[in-house]
Amino acid sequence: AWLAALGGFCAQFCSFGYMNVIGVFQTYYETHQLIDLSPSTISWIGSLQSFILAFGGLFCGRICDMYGPRWLTVPGCLLLTLGVCMTALCTDYYQFVLAQGVCSALGASALFYATTSAITGWFSKRRGLAFGVAASGASLGGIALPFVFDAVSTRASFALAVYCVAILLFAFSFTAAIVTSSRIAPSGRQPYRFIHFYLRPYRDPVFALVTLSLTIVYFGLFVPFAFVASHAVANGLSLASAFHLVAYLNAGSLAGRLFSGMLSDKAGKFTIYILVCFMSGLVAVPFWYLSTTAPGVIVVAVAYGFASGGVLAMYPALIAHISPIREIGTRVGAVSATIAFGALAGLPIAGAIVGGEEGNAANYSGMQIYAGVVMMAGSVIAVIAKCKATGGKILARE
Repeated sequence: AWLAALGGFCAQFCSFGYMNVIGVFQTYYETHQLIDLSPSTISWIGSLQSFILAFGGLFCGRICDMYGPRWLTVPGCLLLTLGVCMTALCTDYYQFVLAQGVCSALGASALFYATTSAITGWFSKRRGLAFGVAASGASLGGIALPFVFDAVSTRASFALAVYCVAILLFAFSFTAAIVTSSRIAPSGRQPYRFIHFYLRPYRDPVFALVTLSLTIVYFGLFVPFAFVASHAVANGLSLASAFHLVAYLNAGSLAGRLFSGMLSDKAGKFTIYILVCFMSGLVAVPFWYLSTTAPGVIVVAVAYGFASGGVLAMYPALIAHISPIREIGTRVGAVSATIAFGALAGLPIAGAIVGGEEGNAANYSGMQIYAGVVMMAGSVIAVIAKCKATGGKILARE
């Protein structure tokens, strides 16, 4: 069973771990290859990456239920490695979009959903802890990758730094492909009935409300990941120090993922999810809004990492908690396809609020308010979902 958790750990190192360092690439592109483009335009690379990572669940979840995880982990490993290696060779905007935004994201999506579905089959009572352990891989990736990229890019070149990242991602994704297996026998090929598989779950009001909550949260969840570094540079920090902020954020995320996973097995999945969603919004408004000094921004990065790490760890655990076991892969895919639109739109909206092109001052304060408000709104919807699930017992262990 714990081999499945190890596979999830390695897969999340490669998927959300790579996704969590979009702030490093966003800041680097703004000051190097894509210096002539606006932050909003550049942010479409990371936005498309997060969209495909999430939307891929619409297909990956069903494939995993029918054929097992190996059909996804091996192609995922190859696509991810190919996309990252091609990123090293990119010079034009469209090339970055195709290599980083599309190819690597397809591989990351296959790895994430295959291992997530496998974990749900192996664990029941300790499922929250297992998801927390797996999700901590994303934080470790978010800690290690910025330091690797910064160390190599400053001493050698961008291309060599990205190749080093690719080697790390290949090693972890290959391990995930080897150790991941499913306890539940695959159902085999079945007719593709879109309405039956993907729309029928929304007849459950609890499932529909949880999906709505996650979608709203995803409009703001990755905004600090993408803009914490460029905000720090705008406030006088060096580029190297700004890159390190992304690592600090992911260090906080590591603790948040593990702690929320363990606590959710006792306090309830809904309770912890609501708490970490609200905390994420609270850190963005007012704490990030008021932080302009280096120590203040570091504290905010760690605190936001802790809260957002809890959100990312609780998302699959909560969906598994409210779903029949044989439909978990499909239901996670259905939710992911919906929340992907929040991930797609969130970063460009934040980038448009920041502005900063044509000599105008960057509006980071407006972006921080936007991110905080949408995440708090998502936590309110989650409270309504919990009330619906428990018959109005808001303090129930659920």
